[in-house]
Amino acid sequence: RTGEIMRFGFPSMANLRSFRDYVLSYDTRNRVPHWVFEHLTAERIQKRPDVDRSKCDFREDDSFHEFFRATNKDYKGSGFDRGHMAAAGNHWISQEACDETFFLSNIAPQVGKGFNRDSWNRLE
Repeated sequence: RTGEIMRFGFPSMANLRSFRDYVLSYDTRNRVPHWVFEHLTAERIQKRPDVDRSKCDFREDDSFHEFFRATNKDYKGSGFDRGHMAAAGNHWISQEACDETFFLSNIAPQVGKGFNRDSWNRLE
């Protein structure tokens, strides 16, 4: 899928990671994505009964050295939500594709109440 997602090129080549259904460039200094690309189609975002978001857990992306990767501890007590850049709700094509959106390399801190859980959620 990387060729299909990135057929028009890459904005940068820093710390690229290709997952089943999206591609990202990771900022090791700030521990958030530089950018995330998805190629969404009606078929790929169709909700499937065998895909269950509640079975997914936020987890470290161990493809990055531990000095540079985000951890769940970074968010605990911070007042920020773990906000998906490639939204889990756009990756219903398989359980594995949905699971991969929970890598912390795909997450950025977002204000929860009033934004991530409300306005941003409605927009997504």
